[in-house]
Amino acid sequence: MASTVPEIVPDHRTYALWWVAALHDNSDAMRQLASSSNLWTRRSVARAAHLPQDVVDLLARDEDRVVRLFLAESCDDAPADLLLDVWTWWPGSFSFPGRPRNHPNFPRHGLLRFADDPQPRLRLLAPHDPASTGALVEQFSRDPDTSVRGRAAEDPRLSPASAVRLADDADPGVRRLARRHPALPPAFLVPLLLYERRAKDTAENPAIPAAIMRRMIAPAAPHC
Repeated sequence: MASTVPEIVPDHRTYALWWVAALHDNSDAMRQLASSSNLWTRRSVARAAHLPQDVVDLLARDEDRVVRLFLAESCDDAPADLLLDVWTWWPGSFSFPGRPRNHPNFPRHGLLRFADDPQPRLRLLAPHDPASTGALVEQFSRDPDTSVRGRAAEDPRLSPASAVRLADDADPGVRRLARRHPALPPAFLVPLLLYERRAKDTAENPAIPAAIMRRMIAPAAPHC
């Protein structure tokens, strides 16, 4: 499986050509246009919210990665295997936030099989399986990949000891996430507020004792 992300430069048409979009509800037109040799026509078909099953199957196998990406982002009929594939190489976009992860057809069960997958992007899915446990989160807290450790640093099942360890992780992104984790013991959490580079993230932690919070906001009270 290739790992490069398809290049979409600013002047690309990331939305449907207007005349193709006007035909999105016409099943016969979509069948004809999905077989077009014109790349932009096929990409525009893939932007439809709903498509006949045979058209979905055809576009899900399209040789053009961006056709498959657009199908995963826009079409509610996109199949689960396509969504999983796109997840491995597409980090998401501002135009379609959450896709493909929040797609209605994205698998919710059976994700534990990816817990030891060599691809970090697939390992990230395992804690979302309803059958996952805190033991998996602890395993991920020691993962060699920073994104996987970062996922553990956000998980409410993370143990206090692992939260403390990740708060001093070698990766700054993991550290920032861990310093906001409510499992951090107050004895470890409060001293972090004394260091300027650590205080900003730590101040967002809901586990800060109420007395400390009052002391933090007291200097600002006269200016409110």
